[in-house]
Amino acid sequence: MRRPPGAGQAQDKGGKRERITRELAACILLALSAAGCHRPVESATAITVEHDVAPSPARVGSAMIGLRLTNAGGKPVAGAHIAIEGVMSHAGMGPATGEAKELEPGRYQAPLEFSMAGDWIVLVHLTLSNGEKQEQRFEIKGVRPD
Repeated sequence: MRRPPGAGQAQDKGGKRERITRELAACILLALSAAGCHRPVESATAITVEHDVAPSPARVGSAMIGLRLTNAGGKPVAGAHIAIEGVMSHAGMGPATGEAKELEPGRYQAPLEFSMAGDWIVLVHLTLSNGEKQEQRFEIKGVRPD
């Protein structure tokens, strides 16, 4: 038996709305519970990272990023593994990366290639000698054209 056109549509629309409302509510609850479970990780070791850039002022092309790591007592932090990642402050550019070498206790140097003039953000990915991981960042403003 065929139903006339339009018959039962009100019931189907109501059922769809109810199902969509339930699915939406479930998604919202899932998102809220995930956000509520996330806490920022606080480091057990307070590390200060100071930086310098050569050449200064920074120009498009190869640069060396000097890093000094000290603990809360001002003592050099030796034996860290450091990877740096330079990104433009606007979207659309791939990152420039470099691995730092320790020159002396607490003093490191990493190469970085500035591919474009402008403002850069440098992310410092630290792995301390005890295995603890930290991330810090700093800005290099006004990288000049070559």
